[in-house]
Amino acid sequence: MKSEFNLRTSFRLPIWWIGCLLLGLGSLASCEKPVNAVRSESITVYTDPAAAEPAEEAFVSVRGGIERIYVNANVDFTAVWEDGDSSPWATVLDVSETDPATGYRVVTLEVKRRTETGCYYTRRTGMLILAATDPTLNYNFILPVHQGAVARVSNDFSFLRYGKTDPRFDDEEVSIDDWTTAQLNYGFTSTKAEGEEVTHCYGKNGYLKIGDDAGHGADLLSPYTNTLRGDSLLMVTFRAAAYTDFYTGAKDDCRIRVEVLDGGVISDYLETGRTSIDLEASYYDFSDDEFPATMWDGSDFIVFVESTELNPVTANTRVRISCGSLTQQSDRNSRIFIDNFYIRTLAEEEKDRYFSENGGSGKDIILGVPVEEGQEQ
Repeated sequence: MKSEFNLRTSFRLPIWWIGCLLLGLGSLASCEKPVNAVRSESITVYTDPAAAEPAEEAFVSVRGGIERIYVNANVDFTAVWEDGDSSPWATVLDVSETDPATGYRVVTLEVKRRTETGCYYTRRTGMLILAATDPTLNYNFILPVHQGAVARVSNDFSFLRYGKTDPRFDDEEVSIDDWTTAQLNYGFTSTKAEGEEVTHCYGKNGYLKIGDDAGHGADLLSPYTNTLRGDSLLMVTFRAAAYTDFYTGAKDDCRIRVEVLDGGVISDYLETGRTSIDLEASYYDFSDDEFPATMWDGSDFIVFVESTELNPVTANTRVRISCGSLTQQSDRNSRIFIDNFYIRTLAEEEKDRYFSENGGSGKDIILGVPVEEGQEQ
């Protein structure tokens, strides 16, 4: 599990002092704490030139590419990018002259893709530092720039180490009933069907499986977390791949249902208040020369969840992924492999970006499609 960047705790120092540290010890002496008097210098930032209100932070695409920040300033300034990566994930390409029509100057950033492989959306943050060119002014503006969303629940199931990574082998998989205490402490649970002695959710090697070869369905429920309290927009991401028999080529039922429990509705169905959405998992291709490394190709999903007045997101909100029937055996098996489960909270400014780019809930087409040759990483 990757550690998360916490913007609130990372910016407890006064913002002017952080700017001094980032600009280097050489300029520390000139970054004295400003007095309370109103200053004549002004640097105001907008992420949209038509916006009525200035921006206090900016959000950039996880796909990377060119981003523009619009600056209304009555002083000359330089633009510097800072972040915590060994190789900066954004670069200042250009600062334009003042546009006579708007009075703004444009800072052009070149942003790297959030991840070179896979669908990883967890937020990283850098800072665009706009500093007055005249050092005697001791004046700058720092804009936090975010890429990705804050994770509330995140698990790649690397804590599971049962058997082989190849999904065709199931002799060493272990029902959640028999997981260790340390594994159960991650908070994931599953429903045991009435009359069944075993819960049909199984730990494998770095991922898990729901459903079995006897027609039993199963589910996976996300952990409780009070960090969801107060959230109004959530983005759920995960991988889901359906079973194909190695010997006969027979395919299991690939249908899955994603449901939000105890608070929140699926964003695609705000008008009706529906709390579930039905999807179809991808089938892996064991004839691929690189299988099982390719078993997750095309298997990434995004589901959007929102608070409504009648059904708000709460600290008790959980997400359930299920397949098959939880009440009776079926004539057709439903075995679904699950990995990389995340629940992330979205700022209001981020919803349209993700929801629109993906065309709503469903297969991940933001980071889940192959990067074309020559596309910015």
